[in-house]
Amino acid sequence: MINDVWCVPLDPETALIYAPFHGISTLVNRTMAELILCCLHDPAEPVPEEAAWITSLREPGLRPLRHHGTADPLFLGLIPTRGCMMQCAYCDFVTLKNHPVMSFARIRETIDGYAELLRGKANAVWNMHFFGGEPFAAFKEVVFAVNYARRKAAELEIPTHFEVTTNGCYPAEKCRWIAENFDTVVLSLDGFPETQNLHRPGPKGTDSFPIVCRSADILSRGSCELIIRSCVSADNADKLPEWAAFLAERWAPEAVCLEPMIESGLAEQNGLHSPDPFIFAQRWASAQRILKSERIRLVYSSADISEAKNSLCPMGRDALIIDPEGRIADCWQLSENQHAGGVDLCFGSVSGSGLDIDKDLLEQQRDLSESNRERCRGCFCYAHCAGGCVLNKERGGVFCRLTRTVTLWLLLERLGYGIRADGLLKNKDFLDRLAEIPDFRLGEISFSDIPDILTDPAHGFDAPDLARDPGSISLPPLPSDPPRGWIRDGSRILTVDIEKVFVKVLEGKDALRFQLENSGMNAAEITAVWDALFEEAD
Repeated sequence: MINDVWCVPLDPETALIYAPFHGISTLVNRTMAELILCCLHDPAEPVPEEAAWITSLREPGLRPLRHHGTADPLFLGLIPTRGCMMQCAYCDFVTLKNHPVMSFARIRETIDGYAELLRGKANAVWNMHFFGGEPFAAFKEVVFAVNYARRKAAELEIPTHFEVTTNGCYPAEKCRWIAENFDTVVLSLDGFPETQNLHRPGPKGTDSFPIVCRSADILSRGSCELIIRSCVSADNADKLPEWAAFLAERWAPEAVCLEPMIESGLAEQNGLHSPDPFIFAQRWASAQRILKSERIRLVYSSADISEAKNSLCPMGRDALIIDPEGRIADCWQLSENQHAGGVDLCFGSVSGSGLDIDKDLLEQQRDLSESNRERCRGCFCYAHCAGGCVLNKERGGVFCRLTRTVTLWLLLERLGYGIRADGLLKNKDFLDRLAEIPDFRLGEISFSDIPDILTDPAHGFDAPDLARDPGSISLPPLPSDPPRGWIRDGSRILTVDIEKVFVKVLEGKDALRFQLENSGMNAAEITAVWDALFEEAD
């Protein structure tokens, strides 16, 4: 089991021992690291009484299971359209000329097929995600899918969870429908106005910050869990602490994702570049402490040490992601992007008989996910990054440098070595060396070439960095009282009059009719969804 133990030297005499599959992370001196290596090499070597935890490293750890056999879906993903109303400066979808929309018939076939996969499964949850383009560019199709899926899940008597990733660029009435019909909304909002409007301009280059900010206001007051995802480029990396403080004060989201922008031809064409890893890591750490003080979780996906994964993304985990043409894959990326990365992640299609999954192709996706992870076997981020995106062939570049730096900072911070963790982020020589080491497995890594650069062994947390004043930024004011409206309670609708403290309960078709009429759709769209939902019954 020695290959499941990683050793990260911090100086010539100190190292972090990390065994994530065993739930062990600890700082040790060089002598102890050598003793651990000896004990793992030789089962007869006695374990010191004061280090009895070493014994557990001799046993297999709890690795994430690899899927085999029949598809066991992580979730059902729908891409109702690849189209989008925004003109994001780093997104491939803006280059699309035609935007096919998934038909009601295909949505019905997809959901029926998913229901059959879940039928009779113990502890099943109807877990459904929506991707794009922008999913709500096909709004009535999403409304139909949610309501039809809710009906099928009720027939199976299993709970539902609906999640969507969205740009927030739509009218307020539609946003209120989203806030009451989705359990989790991941909202893309990259930063203060100058950043958001640069990164993510609206239709015809208009400023998108005001409308997305309004959507965040509505979502934060709705029934959904709000997660805000911000893409970080060289332009906004330095402002992450201020941005974190603003998010916490304005919306108090359930979580915040601050993810570095990976350079592409389009991004470069628009003058956007990946953040400097040194600056990103420092500002990310400051943002983490600010959000943690407000009990808000900060996520950087490849450095998420909360769980071990066999894949960073849905690939290899039996996610069923359906595009508008009915292809089934475990990746939401465009097929041309997959082919450019040297892979084809499609393993089936939707038909009148349901989900036609090619078992051999599915097994190939699982194999690909496993091999993608194994090529990073020596990295101490192996258990969480799991090789990163299979389309990213680069190793040791900005992505790996950032992942290693943030992961090590988080591990030291979790152990209580906050001052030492911060010292690490201030030393570029150490971070450069950290990025160069090919294999951190115990027995492979050497202490000899680690300079003595972290000399302060002080144990404890630093005070959180204070966010700097973002300056004169024109921000929309907070809304006053929430509008009179409605909330969904399972299949029922509760209409509320705040002033009169009055609640009316609607059920069955009355609840559905009310929901559709308050979705922001026009009369023709409402009729189309209503007729499609009751097509079978008639």
